[in-house]
Amino acid sequence: MDPNETQETLLTERISIPSVHDNKLLETRVSYLNHVGALKAVIISHPYGPLGGNFNNNVVVAIEEFFLGKDYLTLAFNFRGVGKSEGRTSWTGAPECDDYRTMVDFLANRGTVSGKQLLQIPPVSEIIIVGYSYGSLIATSLSSYTTSVPLSFVIISYPYSVIWFLTFFCTSQYLTCFGDLVSSDERILFVYGDSDQFTGVRKYRRLVEDCHLSEKPNWTVRELDDIDHFWYGTGMEAALIGVLDEWLNACQKTKQTVNSIISS
Repeated sequence: MDPNETQETLLTERISIPSVHDNKLLETRVSYLNHVGALKAVIISHPYGPLGGNFNNNVVVAIEEFFLGKDYLTLAFNFRGVGKSEGRTSWTGAPECDDYRTMVDFLANRGTVSGKQLLQIPPVSEIIIVGYSYGSLIATSLSSYTTSVPLSFVIISYPYSVIWFLTFFCTSQYLTCFGDLVSSDERILFVYGDSDQFTGVRKYRRLVEDCHLSEKPNWTVRELDDIDHFWYGTGMEAALIGVLDEWLNACQKTKQTVNSIISS
C-alpha cells in the first residue's frame, strides 16, 4: 500500500443536536467514510414516534446502509420525544418541521448549528431528503426551504389518508407543502406499495393523477406490487432499495448529460 494513501474507514458519530425550534436536543447518528473531499449526503426520517417509529426502524436502517454503500454521508435522527431526543411529539408537527430544518442546516454548515461547531464533518455538495411514512409528511415542509446546498427528495409511503390524525387536523397546511413540492424543480422520487394499510392504492393513484406527477420530468413515481406500509415482508426492503438504486443512477446520468452540454 502506498504510504501516502489514507485507508478509508467508516466513521459513525452519535451526537445531540439542538433544534432551531426550541433548543431541544435531538438524538442523531452521522456516518461517512473518512476520505478527503466533499460528500453527497442523505437525511433519513422515521415513522410516527408514538406508534413505535424511530431511527432504528427497518426501512431507515436499510436506506442508511444503501447510501453508505454509495459513499454518501448519512444522517438519521429521532424526532423530539423519540429515543433519547428531548421533548415530546407535538400535535401539529410544526416543531418537527423545524427539527428537520435543523438537520439540513447542520449538514450545509459542516456540523455547525446556531454558530456552534458540534461535529467536524466534510463539506456536503448536495442533500437528499428521505422521508418514510410520518417522516415523509414532515419532509415535504422543506419544499420551499432555502439553503446553500441543493436538495432532492425521496417520499416513501406518504401517509396521505391519515394526515389529519398525524397533525391534529392540520391537513391543509401539509397539502400546501406537498403542492409546493409539486411546483418545484427539485428531483423527487415518490414510491408507495399497492397494499398500504393506511392509504389505499386508489387514493395514491388519484393523488398522482390529480397532481399530474407522472407528467413531470423531475418526478419519478413508482407503485410497487404486494408491498405494504411497513416494508417488512420477504423481499420488500430489497424492492425499495432496487427503486432507490435505479432512481439514483438515472439522476446521475441526467447530471452527466447536463454537464456535457454545458461544457461543449
